[in-house]
Amino acid sequence: MADIALSLSEIEDIFWTCTITILGLDPQKKESQKRIRIGYPAEGAPAWKRTENVGFILVSLANDPIMDQVELSYNRVSEKSTDHIASYTRVIQATWIFYGPNSFDEADKVRAGLFRSPLLFSPLHLVTNVPSPIRLPELFSGQWWERTSFTARFNEKVVRKSTVNFIEAADIEIIPNR
Repeated sequence: MADIALSLSEIEDIFWTCTITILGLDPQKKESQKRIRIGYPAEGAPAWKRTENVGFILVSLANDPIMDQVELSYNRVSEKSTDHIASYTRVIQATWIFYGPNSFDEADKVRAGLFRSPLLFSPLHLVTNVPSPIRLPELFSGQWWERTSFTARFNEKVVRKSTVNFIEAADIEIIPNR
């Protein structure tokens, strides 16, 4: 049994595909790939025109008390070893940041799509208290850029396994009190 946990790049891919699908964009087209991005541009911000609609997805782990609960179990493999299995819920926080004239509408559409299409981000599970998008224009180079963002949390069941060998023998030495 191998570990069951998504990598950061797998989680980012899930959210990118989910966002592209909800917005009705073609994931194969180059303009769609530039349209929704993971993280921020390396060349600095912004690296697009004020009239362009661009979205960013930022993924991180969120601190949550549910992550403190770890279920431990053992599964005997042989006479000499056992599997130590730890399972817990990991909380993933995704933030969508949209720029451009349609930023508010696109943020609202993605947020609504999270409730309507849970299979788009499977095996993650939406924590349903997703706050409404916040419109907060951003001042850059003396111009105001339309910006809207929102954050959602998702739960992921994580299972970590390691093999533990039994102690077969031990040397015991008794040293009397002197």
